[in-house]
Amino acid sequence: MNLPAMDAQAGGAAGGALAEAPAARLAPAQIDQFRLDARSSGLSPFQRYLVALQKHMRFVIGAAIVSLLVGAFITLLMPRIYTATTSLQIDREAAKVLRSQEMSVENPSDPQFYSTQYELLRSRALAERVMNSLGLANRKDFGAAEPSGLRLFWERLFSHQDEAKTEVERRQRRTIDILMKNLYVQPVPMSRIVKLSYSNRSPQLARDISASFADNFVAMTLDRRYSASSYARGFLEEKLQQVKLKLEESEKQVVAYAQKEGIVNVDDKISVTGANLKALNESLAEATADRIKNAQLWTQAQIDNGAGLPQVMNDKVIETAREKRAQLMAEYQDKLRLMKPDFPEMRQTRAQIVEYDKQIARQIDLVKRSIKSQYDASRDQEASLQHKIDALKAETLDLRNRSIQYNILQREVDTNRSLYDGLLQQYKEVGVTGALSTNNVSIVDKAELPAQPSSPSYLLNLPLALLVGLLGSAGWIAAREILDDTFKSPEEVEEFLGMPALGVIPLNKASARKKGKGLDDDKDDAKDKKSSAKVESRKHLAREIVDNPLSPLAEAYRSLRTALQFSTPHGAPKVLLVTSSQPGEGKSTTSLCLAANFGQLGMRVLLIDADLRKASLHKTLGLSNNIGLSNVLTGTLETSKSVRENVLNGVTFMASGPIPPNPAELLAGPQMSSMLAVAREIFDIVIIDGPPTMGLADAPLLGNLADGALIVVDAGHTRRRTVAAAVKRLYFARTHMVGVLLNKFDARKAGQTYGYGYGYGGLDYFDYGSKLHSEKKPSIAKS
Repeated sequence: MNLPAMDAQAGGAAGGALAEAPAARLAPAQIDQFRLDARSSGLSPFQRYLVALQKHMRFVIGAAIVSLLVGAFITLLMPRIYTATTSLQIDREAAKVLRSQEMSVENPSDPQFYSTQYELLRSRALAERVMNSLGLANRKDFGAAEPSGLRLFWERLFSHQDEAKTEVERRQRRTIDILMKNLYVQPVPMSRIVKLSYSNRSPQLARDISASFADNFVAMTLDRRYSASSYARGFLEEKLQQVKLKLEESEKQVVAYAQKEGIVNVDDKISVTGANLKALNESLAEATADRIKNAQLWTQAQIDNGAGLPQVMNDKVIETAREKRAQLMAEYQDKLRLMKPDFPEMRQTRAQIVEYDKQIARQIDLVKRSIKSQYDASRDQEASLQHKIDALKAETLDLRNRSIQYNILQREVDTNRSLYDGLLQQYKEVGVTGALSTNNVSIVDKAELPAQPSSPSYLLNLPLALLVGLLGSAGWIAAREILDDTFKSPEEVEEFLGMPALGVIPLNKASARKKGKGLDDDKDDAKDKKSSAKVESRKHLAREIVDNPLSPLAEAYRSLRTALQFSTPHGAPKVLLVTSSQPGEGKSTTSLCLAANFGQLGMRVLLIDADLRKASLHKTLGLSNNIGLSNVLTGTLETSKSVRENVLNGVTFMASGPIPPNPAELLAGPQMSSMLAVAREIFDIVIIDGPPTMGLADAPLLGNLADGALIVVDAGHTRRRTVAAAVKRLYFARTHMVGVLLNKFDARKAGQTYGYGYGYGGLDYFDYGSKLHSEKKPSIAKS
């Protein structure tokens, strides 16, 4: 390799270095089209859920087991409750023993009857009868004898009448509340059967109370029938006499008032005045709606000068004028390339355009005047109708004033007549035989002593506890996945950034256990110990790649090298920039490993440490940083004297050199582009280890000079928006992005079935064939 030729060619290429720099791969229109939208990654939503579930399978299983144990423990502590059930048959109407009277059957589809019966079964009156029949208020085994102190305090605090009641009354009220609370009324669908179930800790009490509810309901139904039949006849006799007198008096008053006011044939039909008023009101409503519509159009015409009106947009004249004006404008713009604006033909075209503008304006003004006329006409029509309605209202009110008292008297007559007819009919039907009606409620099955408790149920509580545990763990997993804004798999990188993932570097487990955690070589670390640990970790990785080419990490970087060789139609980019969004993502290690891999192919490789602010590669290679890129860019040193040959697998290395005060200005100068132009001729590939993209202008400047850029992403640590912002900055610098490298990938965090199937969790894929070669390769030379 003739390194002095770089100096000879650099002088001749200095003047045209910028012209020889690689052309930008991205047009400005393509920059505007850069979007961070989601693209199809080949995984359905169901598969994504399975991946998330597999990642957190241990947590889900643990939550399910804990939920089952808690559910079983709570169920074990719950008291045993027994339930007894009695069946009743409730018919709509029982047979009546009446002379020359048929059985009456109500409409079976009417739900009101059975709803009433169900409420009667839940009524307080029935519970009181059960309490008295069994003497539950004084039974201590029932659980209502002595209330708790908190309940007693609550009752006295919110019940002002409780002080006046005796202890017996309070105990009875609590007993009734317990009876109503533990009774369950269950109608059997498509039948007349109702099941009365009562629950209690004592199976004997549950059976007795359930049977007592049924017996007392049958008795209460009979009592209601007997009392209603005897009371109805006396009540109807008294009411008939009163209503008869009221009917006669109201008829006399109606006749007298009609003769006095001269009202003849006043009925429920609407009068002519009322019909006219109704018609005018309908017309007024239409006129008001039309006026509001026209007012809105006129307001819109005044606000936007009428250009956005539907009438204007649909006007054929305006549409034709606008088309011709557009044609003239296009013709004028075409001629403007050849002629000056003051040319006679150009003036004539502009005059035609102005004339069409005036024509359009006149037509718009005509449309606006038409809208104004319609608005004025609708407003006048509304006012005219309102005036006529006011006149008819006066006439209608006069007629109503004279008919008010008449209508009142007439309604009283109609009411009294209807009431009298109804009472007379009921009086004829009610007789002593009404009490002979049989009961419509009968007991089908009486309650038996329950053998097994009805609650608690393990078959119900354990699945419910398991469901609660699974839902809780699912919510926790969903919240964790939503809040995790990092890249965890290559699919997520391609889906979010819209760029190919050229490689996946697995997490170095030996380095991950250290405080440095992986290959965070770019992190600004104040402590020397941590910095030394990073350098040692990078050295260890480089030695592993060189000494053991069949190691898992070496295979991963070799796969990245192969992907780069197919990233463009001409192979790997001649000048490749390796950068990241922020420090600590492994870009310097990636640059070193890529250079070593390309060097293994026998290629001439130049590795440049272009991080002029915080260089690190010279520490890894054990070299000094006294001379390097900064000396070349400032012109204080020749290019051939700033490089070190064969530092690793034949790789030529150029350190960053002393830290300059103005790194961005040096990288943007002509020396950098001319040096890269010469390096393209001498070396097969130039790899630039650039600084982080965010917050610095160095990386976009280098990206503009390079043939391609590879961005390194720290899996599970770098936020998506940070990477997206870095990629966008590189795009705006007209950088050709070849792809993304997902570094420090942990398959356990991404899910074992994320879609690649390479066995990253145990590095099984990269271990393939490593046992067939036991020969140890020569180690990296120490400088």
